[in-house]
Amino acid sequence: MKYEERTLREQNKKNLSMKAMYFNRYLLVRYTTALFFFTNIYWLISLVVSGSSLYVIPLLLLVILLFSIAEQVRLYGNHTNDPKYTRYCYIALLVSNIVLFIPASLSSYFTELYPFLSNQGKSKLLVAGVLVLGILLSTFILNRLNCIKRNEDKHYQRIKNYEEAMN
Repeated sequence: MKYEERTLREQNKKNLSMKAMYFNRYLLVRYTTALFFFTNIYWLISLVVSGSSLYVIPLLLLVILLFSIAEQVRLYGNHTNDPKYTRYCYIALLVSNIVLFIPASLSSYFTELYPFLSNQGKSKLLVAGVLVLGILLSTFILNRLNCIKRNEDKHYQRIKNYEEAMN
């Protein structure tokens, strides 16, 4: 019984390690999702407090992000190389950042979208920089998701090497 118990325990450790390694392929995606989530929460709060009717934009982005977060939580138990909701989420974030880049230069929409900032050149430059950062992050994560989908990421090779060492 001791030998069977020890063998079962070792097998469980290996399975848990493999599950964690596959889950960690998405570590950067999870951190970036959290960044977008909290950024949109703060933006939503500032729009609601200021009475702007455009609070719907960050609210919609938060709903989309929640689908992605739920999918990423499920990835721990059910590994997949193609998290569809996360991909759609980052496409939506990319498109919204590109679309919001235009009002960053128009003064009439600027105060409605960013009521916590003054309508000056420095504020517009700050918002444009944040939106460009959002565009770059979304593009980077979409590229990362494509690499994971095709098993071309560095972490996948580490997993395969670990599997070979365990067998």
